[in-house]
Amino acid sequence: MGAVSFPMPPSPRDESQAEKRWLQALARGDERALAAIYEIYGEKIYRYAYRMLGNRSDAEDATAETFLRVLRKAGELRADGAFKTWLFRITRNLCIDKMRQHRLLELPGDAHYNGTEERAALKVTVHQALDELPIEYREPLILCDLEDVSAKEAAATLEISVPALKSRLYRGRRALRERLGGSMEKLS
Repeated sequence: MGAVSFPMPPSPRDESQAEKRWLQALARGDERALAAIYEIYGEKIYRYAYRMLGNRSDAEDATAETFLRVLRKAGELRADGAFKTWLFRITRNLCIDKMRQHRLLELPGDAHYNGTEERAALKVTVHQALDELPIEYREPLILCDLEDVSAKEAAATLEISVPALKSRLYRGRRALRERLGGSMEKLS
């Protein structure tokens, strides 16, 4: 019997090369390019928007508007590695605008959690505690801890230095632990 092989996920370098090709194609007017760029970043942008806004409908709107802006700016885009940062910054600004329109402090009814009731309750508690943090702590936590964005990229997205980002991460994690109190013990 032959060995079973599993395809490797694309490396960041492969993703970067694909991004570059599709951005160049988009600038030339290739209609397939936006769909390909969405394929690369759509889910990441949606998750980021959802975690910022806590609402599926608003996150979908912010994601759609982000990619509409990509389309509008197609001729100006640079394929130099800063695209991902620019994309997250657009999404961030759209989310901030949405939060100014209406403050979302409660967990939406359309959020779905898997697992036991106790685990779901803990997720709700963590989500609410995260929502209660000041935005300058919440954003770095969402980008770095939930979206696995590098410190350098997160700092660029937030337009702050890497040391400032790390300080906000430290303070945000500490504030989150304080808000959660005994809830963290239930994770074990």
